[in-house]
Amino acid sequence: MAIDALGKPAGAWCEHCAIGSGCRIYEARPGECRDFLCEWLTTPVLPDAFRPDRTKVVLVRHPDGALAAHCDTANPMAWRKEPVYSLLKRYAAESWGSPAKVLARAGHRLWLISPKEDVDLGEVPPGSTYSYAEGPDGKIKATIHPAS
Repeated sequence: MAIDALGKPAGAWCEHCAIGSGCRIYEARPGECRDFLCEWLTTPVLPDAFRPDRTKVVLVRHPDGALAAHCDTANPMAWRKEPVYSLLKRYAAESWGSPAKVLARAGHRLWLISPKEDVDLGEVPPGSTYSYAEGPDGKIKATIHPAS
């Protein structure tokens, strides 16, 4: 994820990350980092199997209720592996029809996860939005709206 205070773009490793041992500036990390809590830290019922270092996925709940699976760019399809995939599909089934959506992201590539299918939205540039509609056959058609 992007960290504006450090000039770190989304989809890139932080220059302060010491892989396998953590943040080299942990005590002086910016507020964005201090304030961020992933779902694994805030949801006590998620077992150790969902730890981001094990799944290569950071689960993030957005204020609108959306659940996003941010994948390690070296493992872009990690969201399709268990136990993460079952959790995403279950949440998609529970929230479908509400404003809350389920997404998976690896770098700029984005997927919309619905109860019936996973829709590859392709590369979605920063600041872009998307819309989708479900057809009478249940198939989802998505449109990317580039940032202006």
